[in-house]
Amino acid sequence: MNSPWQEFLEKHNAVVDQDRITSFGPSGQPYPGTQDTCVCELTQLGLIRVTGEEAHTFLHSQFTNDLTQVTDHTSQLSSYCNPKGRVLSIFRIFKRDGDYYLVLPKDVIDLTLKKLTMFKLRAQVELQDASEQLTLFGVAGPKVQPALESINVVLPQTENDCIQVDGTVMIRLPSENIRVLFIADAKAATTICKQLCEQLPLVTSRLWDLHDISCGVPQVTAHTSETFTPQMINLELIDGVSFSKGCYPGQEVVARTHYLGKPNRRMYRASITTKQAIQSGTNIFSAEDDAQALGKVVVSQLVSAKQANALIVLRTQKVDESNLHIASTDGPAVSLKTLPYSLGSGAT
Repeated sequence: MNSPWQEFLEKHNAVVDQDRITSFGPSGQPYPGTQDTCVCELTQLGLIRVTGEEAHTFLHSQFTNDLTQVTDHTSQLSSYCNPKGRVLSIFRIFKRDGDYYLVLPKDVIDLTLKKLTMFKLRAQVELQDASEQLTLFGVAGPKVQPALESINVVLPQTENDCIQVDGTVMIRLPSENIRVLFIADAKAATTICKQLCEQLPLVTSRLWDLHDISCGVPQVTAHTSETFTPQMINLELIDGVSFSKGCYPGQEVVARTHYLGKPNRRMYRASITTKQAIQSGTNIFSAEDDAQALGKVVVSQLVSAKQANALIVLRTQKVDESNLHIASTDGPAVSLKTLPYSLGSGAT
């Protein structure tokens, strides 16, 4: 972690557990929600930097989305699959100073780099973990615009838009309100955050996850890498897959599902009665059908001391099952919630 940024977090009484910030001392907000406007630390996220003359051609041949749509002013959600069409990682791609950057959880960076390097062969491409070179943080909530205006920062106007000023990148992300991702060097990140924290609380990445959950945007971590196909986690419904861009690893499987039939598993929003966040990849069962798991947790975060919100993958024919539970047939109860986009006829 960059030292100016680390010092900033320490001054706000950051509590670290297993390399992840869990709170900002006893005075911090324990359960901020998506209707709160906050600054979010994002130390669980990292960056892969891709440079070289053939960077564009190489990446376009590897990912599920059309890289030609990524410009200095437009970012993109995309994913990387194995040859069986299972998602290794999900990331947001943007350009900075002519290079491509992937924003993704730190725990899948090594795996993603290893797989990309295997396919690089003689291509004029350099790949590196750039997580220590730049700092990521975010601001989210209904009062983001006035907060940014008060420190003379321009708000990207539409989803996926990028604004770059003096090396600092600002990306507008999906949100029921406003959400902006910042990527900057440690000094600039610290300066901006200090200004924002004079008027907004600093919170952990839990709130960032809740925004993703409310928008139906999945994450893939080390616990779920190579578990889901893109359609299982609705990537094609949120512009994370192109069906006209050409070949990439796993493309035949992804295209076959798209053109020949509906996926037999889909991702849904859910509420879980629990006192602790549920680990990604945890199985879901029904009290009425305990023969085998009906699905898995994609991501989960607490919204109160007794409830978590989550994204879960379920077999589509089991979506109307009652008595869904986490980890066992008598584990924490699950109830489904409406997604902000349609899965098709009869879907939740």
